Amino acid sequence: MKDFNRDYGLPQGEATGIPKATLVTDPKLPCCPNCGCKEMMEIKVPMNQRLLKGQKGIGTYIGCPACPFASPCLVVAS
Repeated sequence: MKDFNRDYGLPQGEATGIPKATLVTDPKLPCCPNCGCKEMMEIKVPMNQRLLKGQKGIGTYIGCPACPFASPCLVVAS
């Protein structure tokens, strides 16, 4: 298995709340590149991020419920 770190794609970021996951139903989304799971999840998590105006935002990424795979995180200021 690959080594997946949990820095949400940004080393200066810090999760400040509980992540919320929803099943992705887009048929164009490929299966998990690590384990082949066909049910990928979209995860949103509140974050503190020094690089954002106001230093707070919502991080969104795609993750696999069956293994530690996670895509890079996109953080939008809130």
